[in-house]
Amino acid sequence: MFASIVWKAIMSSDADMDDYSGPFQGRINLDSFSKEGLKKLVRIGGSIYGTVNRQWYLAVAEEFGEEVADRLHHKTWFAPGGAGDHENEIISEMMGFRDEKEMTTGLKVWQCLPAMIEDMELTFTQISDTEWEMHTPRCHVPEAGEAGGPELMNYMVNKICGHLELFGFRHGMARWNSNIRIDPIKLPPRADTSEPHCRWRITLTEGLVDYANEPGEYVKEHGLERESDVHIVTVQEGSKYSEGRFD
Repeated sequence: MFASIVWKAIMSSDADMDDYSGPFQGRINLDSFSKEGLKKLVRIGGSIYGTVNRQWYLAVAEEFGEEVADRLHHKTWFAPGGAGDHENEIISEMMGFRDEKEMTTGLKVWQCLPAMIEDMELTFTQISDTEWEMHTPRCHVPEAGEAGGPELMNYMVNKICGHLELFGFRHGMARWNSNIRIDPIKLPPRADTSEPHCRWRITLTEGLVDYANEPGEYVKEHGLERESDVHIVTVQEGSKYSEGRFD
């Protein structure tokens, strides 16, 4: 009887692990962890995910130069079936909104990204039935730049905020609804720590978005256009996530 009570207590404790301190367990799975423990696993996954993204880019840049690294980085994320597609597919499938077709459906993907949900704070404000704004009171990317100085900030803005995020936001949202356009209002660096790091406008338009010919005022002013912008929205690929057309 006593042994049975002790065993039940041990099993109950193991099924509510906040971390993995203490004795080695012969068998654990996700059900072994408490909510706090699962949150830590998400943080770990997001950190590894971000580190792999940075380290492979730096390795390619060192070996073959930044031009090759930029081209392969872009291809890795945005080619058909690439990491950008995978994010949209697996998040919408596992989080139960793959079949939704609201203006805000694609925004749910941003909110569920492991790296973003831990290292960024995305705040959305509805302006009208066809317009939302997003700003980031907290974001590890420009905050690393603020801590590391102008050279690192320039790298963060050029490689991430003004490329990976700009193109990625537009690319992902176009696959949910090719009439939705994403425009930066302000990108880092910020003038004061009381300000958000960046601000974005999300607008439902009446026709197919054309970033190649209409890159947007902020993008033009800061020279953020890219030849690849012509591939962000196409009739063939538009709305493929919401219609279940996965590559």
